[in-house]
Amino acid sequence: MDTPDALADREGLPRSRQTIPLDAEAFETVRENVESGFDRWVGALVRDGDGRIVLVRNRWSDGWVLPGGDVEPGESLREAAVREVREETGLDASVERPLAVVEQTFTTDGTDDSDALAGGAAANDPSVSGYFVVFEARANDPELGDDLGRDADEIADAAWFDAVPEECEQRALVARHF
Repeated sequence: MDTPDALADREGLPRSRQTIPLDAEAFETVRENVESGFDRWVGALVRDGDGRIVLVRNRWSDGWVLPGGDVEPGESLREAAVREVREETGLDASVERPLAVVEQTFTTDGTDDSDALAGGAAANDPSVSGYFVVFEARANDPELGDDLGRDADEIADAAWFDAVPEECEQRALVARHF
């Protein structure tokens, strides 16, 4: 099974780093996930036959993002990308190649009540890191699904775009590969 580092080395992928500030509650959720072994995430830049890309709006972002999410135990990075695209968009996409590896460091921005962090592990370690691997993918049938996400409130919307929207949270990454 490929690790993000092994994949980046073998494929000669660009690597970058990103720091993502989160409120205390969101940080605690990410910290717990990382400590439980969920420190790898995938995203997919999915194109249709017209060259458009699909993006999603989820409950934890302020803008459009690539469909993607956690890599489950025993799952390869590619398998996770296929599954996440299906769950979040309803599309059956074929993953073609990796595009980038991003080391993501999550920090708490301190916007929530400081009592939420007092004495907890997050107070001793104010950041956690993991890897986000982005794949290029193709959807032969561009029909988006009606049942998006694992949970009813996980994915608010999915849509096709001819250009990178201003509200895209991964704008630089998406624009580099559009």
